[in-house]
Amino acid sequence: MMEFKIGDSVKFKDAAGEGLVVKIVGSEIWVEDGFGFDRPYEAYELLLKEQSMEVGVVPVKDKPLSKSGPAQQQMDRLIIDLHSHELFESTQGMMRYDILNHQIQRAADTIYEARRRNISKVLIIHGKGKGRLQEEVHDLLRRMGGYEFYFADFTEGGYGATEVRLISRE
Repeated sequence: MMEFKIGDSVKFKDAAGEGLVVKIVGSEIWVEDGFGFDRPYEAYELLLKEQSMEVGVVPVKDKPLSKSGPAQQQMDRLIIDLHSHELFESTQGMMRYDILNHQIQRAADTIYEARRRNISKVLIIHGKGKGRLQEEVHDLLRRMGGYEFYFADFTEGGYGATEVRLISRE
């Protein structure tokens, strides 16, 4: 058991802060904390300020993090969000017609890129809205041919997104 004497600087084991031993009465050690209050402690609750606690060897349980590549789901499909705020810094001064044409062109470019990279799926997020963009995307897919398309799974946007699947040309 550690012996304390009046005037020792101590730290508290289970609390932040430190103090100064001001009196010892039996097994109680009275410590004045940083706020000037005296409070009794037991010896096992205190450490001499110069003394440190030995904790021994602490094994490392977690493996070091390694860099990982893209998720498998993202390796076998491309995703394009056609919301105007995702494609443009600002649409100020643009006509709706120009915005729509740019959105359709981006959808087509993404589909061509998927075919070029031999990626079998594309998720096109067009939003629910009034359905104009969705109609234009579906018309584009019909004109392009070679693709199956359907509304995406509810968790991926439901009626606000279209899943496109490349039909093999072989």
